[in-house]
Amino acid sequence: MEKKIVALAEGGHTQDLAQLLNDVDVSQLSRMITSHVLRGKGDSVAFIRALLTSTSSPESTNASTLQLHIYKQLVDILQKNEINTKLASNLVGLLMLECDTLPSESLADLANVFVDSVKIGSLQGGKALDLFPKLMSALASQNLVVFGENSMKGSEYKSHLLNSICSSKWAPASVIHLAAMLRDVPLSLDELRFVIKKILRSFKDLDMQDLPALIYQLLLLANKGHKQLVLEGISKFFIAHDNSSRQKMNSDSEDLMCEDLGVECLRQTEGTVILHVMFAVKQDQDLGREFVKYLKSTQLSSPTHVLEPFNLALALSIARIHRFEDQIFDFLKMTILKSFKDLDRQQQSFCVREVVAETLDVQDLVLETVTNSVIGWDQVMQGLVQLGFLLMDSFGPKAIFGRIETQSVVVNTPTNSACKLGARILINTFKAHEVVRPEILDQIFNRVITKATSPVSHYLDLLADTVKSAPQILLESVPKVREAFDYLSFLPPASAQGLMTAIQPLLKLSMSLKDSLILVLRKSMFSRQVDARKIGVFGFLMIVKNFKVIGGLPSSQCSQPFSLSQIQVDVHRPYNPASNEALCLEIIGNLRRCCSQQADVRLLLYEGLYEVLDRNTQLQAPILDLLLHQIKKYFESEDDVIPPLKLDLSILAQGDQVYLAEPLAHLLTCCQLCVIKSRRIQSDRERSHDNDDDDDDEDEVVHILSELEDLLKSLSKRMATCDMEDFELDKSADFSLANSVGIKNNIYAILVLGTYETLMEYMFVSGQFSLAGSEQILNLYDNYHKLSNVIREKNNTAAGKKGKSSGKLPQSLMSLPCVVSMVKALLSDTVSDQKESLDVLRGNADFVQYVTSVALQKVEQISEKGTCDGCANINKNTVIRQIYVLARHFFTYYVENQLPSEEKRKERGKNMAGLCLDGLVSVFNIVSFRDENTLCQCLVNLEKETDGDVKIPHKAERIQTHIKIFQRLVANILSADEDHQNWKEVASLLTIIGQLTKHLPPGGTQYEQVHAWVFKLCTDQTIDDMATCKLLLGMLLSLSQQMKNLPTVIRYMAEDIHSQLGDIDQEVEVEKSTHFSLIKHRTAAPMVVLLVLSSCERQLDDIDWVVTRIKADTSSNPQIDEVDGTQGLTQLESHEKSICIRHVNLIKCFHELVQSSLPYGVCVETILKTVTKLYSSLSLLVKYYLSLYSNKSGHLGSKFEKLVKLIGIHLTQHVYAMITSFQASEKEHLHHLSEKGKKDKKKAETASQVESNKILKQTKPIPNLIYAIEQFERYLIQLTKKSKINLMENIKISTSRDFRINTAAVQAILEQNAESDNESEEEDAGNNNEDETVDHEASDEENLPPNKRPASPVSTTPPAKKTKLGLGTSKSRVK
Repeated sequence: MEKKIVALAEGGHTQDLAQLLNDVDVSQLSRMITSHVLRGKGDSVAFIRALLTSTSSPESTNASTLQLHIYKQLVDILQKNEINTKLASNLVGLLMLECDTLPSESLADLANVFVDSVKIGSLQGGKALDLFPKLMSALASQNLVVFGENSMKGSEYKSHLLNSICSSKWAPASVIHLAAMLRDVPLSLDELRFVIKKILRSFKDLDMQDLPALIYQLLLLANKGHKQLVLEGISKFFIAHDNSSRQKMNSDSEDLMCEDLGVECLRQTEGTVILHVMFAVKQDQDLGREFVKYLKSTQLSSPTHVLEPFNLALALSIARIHRFEDQIFDFLKMTILKSFKDLDRQQQSFCVREVVAETLDVQDLVLETVTNSVIGWDQVMQGLVQLGFLLMDSFGPKAIFGRIETQSVVVNTPTNSACKLGARILINTFKAHEVVRPEILDQIFNRVITKATSPVSHYLDLLADTVKSAPQILLESVPKVREAFDYLSFLPPASAQGLMTAIQPLLKLSMSLKDSLILVLRKSMFSRQVDARKIGVFGFLMIVKNFKVIGGLPSSQCSQPFSLSQIQVDVHRPYNPASNEALCLEIIGNLRRCCSQQADVRLLLYEGLYEVLDRNTQLQAPILDLLLHQIKKYFESEDDVIPPLKLDLSILAQGDQVYLAEPLAHLLTCCQLCVIKSRRIQSDRERSHDNDDDDDDEDEVVHILSELEDLLKSLSKRMATCDMEDFELDKSADFSLANSVGIKNNIYAILVLGTYETLMEYMFVSGQFSLAGSEQILNLYDNYHKLSNVIREKNNTAAGKKGKSSGKLPQSLMSLPCVVSMVKALLSDTVSDQKESLDVLRGNADFVQYVTSVALQKVEQISEKGTCDGCANINKNTVIRQIYVLARHFFTYYVENQLPSEEKRKERGKNMAGLCLDGLVSVFNIVSFRDENTLCQCLVNLEKETDGDVKIPHKAERIQTHIKIFQRLVANILSADEDHQNWKEVASLLTIIGQLTKHLPPGGTQYEQVHAWVFKLCTDQTIDDMATCKLLLGMLLSLSQQMKNLPTVIRYMAEDIHSQLGDIDQEVEVEKSTHFSLIKHRTAAPMVVLLVLSSCERQLDDIDWVVTRIKADTSSNPQIDEVDGTQGLTQLESHEKSICIRHVNLIKCFHELVQSSLPYGVCVETILKTVTKLYSSLSLLVKYYLSLYSNKSGHLGSKFEKLVKLIGIHLTQHVYAMITSFQASEKEHLHHLSEKGKKDKKKAETASQVESNKILKQTKPIPNLIYAIEQFERYLIQLTKKSKINLMENIKISTSRDFRINTAAVQAILEQNAESDNESEEEDAGNNNEDETVDHEASDEENLPPNKRPASPVSTTPPAKKTKLGLGTSKSRVK
């Protein structure tokens, strides 16, 4: 029968075929279809086509039923996936062709078959799903669809079916098939949005391995629209998974193996998804643009959300497409900087922390992306490298006016944090990915070599960190390092030294690299350029320091600072000690050339030799021999020859120019340091009985050492007896720098002063506190003091003629350890056997002050540059420990001598206690910029000397304890007699307290105690010193920035200012207010006014930031979830309430300030600018409420209505009165100048012009202020219309200020006119003719143009005084 059916269909006998099938039972037809399709009997497609062809004949009695049955059975077969793909495709194609012939009822039944399979979860995919889009399209084209007893339009029924599908629960196995099926269904934008949201919600039900396939289908679906919704959903899903996995990793979990596998699976899935999105963006550029829009909208509300690992990786991957590269990298750069700025703002302001919670650490998020890139995120590597260098290029140190200056203490600013983050990205990427290592090194070397006019210290630090963290990895890139060495001699000395220092650990791991460097350095030594020679000297000294000759003193200072990995390399490739010794001796032989080169080259040599000897003790003989040979050139060997030094050989004259040829003082410093070090080495060897060395070498060292010691002793003895005249220096000598004689005398003086300092250090260290040594030190100091006084007087005299004075000491050549020992001995040492010699030194007050000044100089150098002169061979940690010791002695001396006795008060000019306190301030300035642990270690060392770092469990309590100590010291000064109150010391102590308070947790008990103490000082104390008052009030405002009571403090200050300065209306009596005793008429303006306005401006910035952030949050999430609706609205309302309250407090403050009689000048200009900013901030708040109504996500609060009322009553009208007052004062001032100029016109014209320009500048902000007020009122009118609330009830609309109507004068004229009218009516009729004549004249005048009319008589009577609104005879406050 099947063959007959096919034959009839092929023959075109549709009527016979229809009659034949009318007699066939449905069950029989089902068996035939099954046997053909499933069992493969005959041509299945031809049979099905024949069946469908019969239904088109009019002879068919049950055509629709037969069609529907065929379709349903085939759909059921196709859903089971039991036939081959080719047959299934052919059948689906046939069914799709015949769909248009189906009636609407059949279409509806077939569509419901699919819907029912979705609802019961039996949908298994297969080719049957390809039929559903065709069915939906056919349904949408129907005018009317009847189903059951109901009917509706085809498009509506299609939407009904989609709603049924998306409202039912999808089985995880069918989600991907449904997404593919719905991709071809014709959808409106609303339907598409509904479908996309359903697919996004189904993400959580699928396994990680299935997500990439689903997202691929979703991206294809996004071609129809709502691209941003798709990207946002994908992003939020994976960010949520990352956060949950991060929390699991941080929690204590036992099943670590499963967690690791889960995280690895998540990362691989994310990597695949990122690839899918990137390829989709390549095919559809609009998708990339929508992703950038999504990131930008997210940045406003949460910058850290943009930097989540998945978002960042996706952005970096898309950035590989050239069209989006610059746009995305610039955006990421600014987002990272904005994140650091926002974090800094949160840490600095209580107002911001109150509204915006703490966010994730930006650095951790970005570095997590680097970590994740190892697992399946290979496409991110190139972007990470580019981002890292972009951050370092953009936010690294900059040249200041073309000068490259080294930063001492790196302040942790947002830009510096961004630069550090870039370096961390590059280091971690370098370790993780071998592929990008050559490129990273290329980029570093290119920047170091090519950026000669900009700082490269951050790139050198990056290179050094890379070498230290992965030295063996760097060995793979030795050719690139060797290539960089070729440019070494052409670099600036600082860059070349940094490059060699960074590469130094590799020299021990690669012999070829070391040989290449030595060859380059030898060439540099013979260069004509001084900078190249300095580079050669530094490089040779570095090699000699680090290539230790075996057999030296086994001390900790001589140990090589290499990591374990480097030591392992040394084990595999051991060094030959003989080769090291030969290398070092050869280098020292080359360095002897420097003794005949320029002074800068010699200076570098002398500063480095002591460090070489300290690290490589076996080189005593050649180093001491070099120094002895050099010093003998300038030393008079005969004991009776005075002076003992040949200073004329240390200068070089070329025509009229005089140059320094030999830095003699530095040579002597190097000699005495090396002699003392060598003597200690010999003593240690004698104690350890070390006789392994060659006796000849030992004898040579002893001989040279004794000869140098004799030379230094002879030099010390003879220099102590020398006078200035012996060096051709006296009070009558010329020290000006305008001629060669003065330059020569200055060089001589500097050399002699340095020599005295060097010999004092040598005598102090080698004299071992002997009485004779102390006396000789004082003799040397007396000579030093006399010469330094002469130079100081000469400099002051020369500077006095130019209006300047300079009395600073030259940079001291004493070493830091010696200075620390001298300070300890002079200020704190109480050892009995040294008492007699120390008493001799302490008896000379000038010497004690000199030593303290030198110590202060060293500390200030460390604070400015990070190091100081005399820090040779001292690492940073040792320098910090030396600072701790100085701080302890400074602190002890100051505490014991804070209030001097009557005898010492007479010598108060010496003020040793003040010097010690200045030193203590500098020490805290250094340690406070470091981490909290460094500060606490310093505080521990103030109490007692410690060896190494001490564990401090309660750091805040430790800091609070020392704050109380300094508070007691302040109280001691405040309670002393007025004659003995040193306000400079109070300022220094308050500075220390402020530095310590920065390390207390804001809002903690300790912080609140410090704030209360400062508040009490400001309210109770009466201090006449302006600088101290400014420091105290500024400190109070700064501390209050982290507290809730900042608005109250500002308002109290404003009330005191108003009370002290009086009102702009002189007839108004201001209520007396004395919240702060420090605020008087003398201090109120401009000092306190500017402090208050600065604090207000900072608070307005914080409020604007908060409003912008909340507005971005509501814009990005206009529809609050129903689950969290109440909580979200309550939180939003609380934020709005907080903002309004802060604005109210600021308005109360400005209510007082704008009515204060401020002196004309900087106060006027500043308050005009700040009030302008206030109105701009209020306009921003009004625009925020406008956006709420536009998005239908909120409404006005009662606090805002009260705020607007307060603005209208207590602010705006007083602001206009203030402007009028300022302009009146301006006219008076100009009138006064014009009157004054009538007497002396020539002088007065110039002065008048200057004053006019000054006044014009000060009143320039007035138009901006008026514009800000009008803009605020404009937005307020718009908000009134949208909210249906009359917000303008208490606000008087401002008018144009191009002219002013004097209402009093107008009223007087109107009254005069009324009186004249009454009089004219009573006059005789004989005067009518005259009146008519006058009327005609008046009418003629009216017909004239306005500019031709005669001026009308306007009264010059000033307006009557008006009382303040809401005020009586005395001033009332805004409550």
